[in-house]
Amino acid sequence: MRAMVVGVILLLAAACTRAPDMYVFRNDDKPAYSRTTTVEALKLLGPHDATIVDVRLSEDFAANRSMIPGAIRRDPDAISDWASKLPKDKPVVVYCVKGKWVSQKAATYLNEHGFDVRSLEGGIEAWTAQASGPAK
Repeated sequence: MRAMVVGVILLLAAACTRAPDMYVFRNDDKPAYSRTTTVEALKLLGPHDATIVDVRLSEDFAANRSMIPGAIRRDPDAISDWASKLPKDKPVVVYCVKGKWVSQKAATYLNEHGFDVRSLEGGIEAWTAQASGPAK
């Protein structure tokens, strides 16, 4: 009986243990990732010269589904699942709504995993503002 109880406890402990590369995206860590790019520079690059990744939180993406042409959408909460599938032979540009917390956190993770990554300054809001032209 004692061996069975110990076995159940060990199974429960193993089930609760986080995988070594499991990344907790939604927490209070707010990195200030310093490697950024601008909308103008991204327009010069284009999707053939960089992998453009929309990393907006699902609720932010649901509120505005417009994307930068050529971008792929990836859930930042699952970054440890999809990051290894990105090509490493060209730069990665990540963007969120404003180019702050979400994209900087994703960029930090990707940088730590060997990617040449930039966060888009101003996010999709800056892209959309520039696409619509100056206010009149």
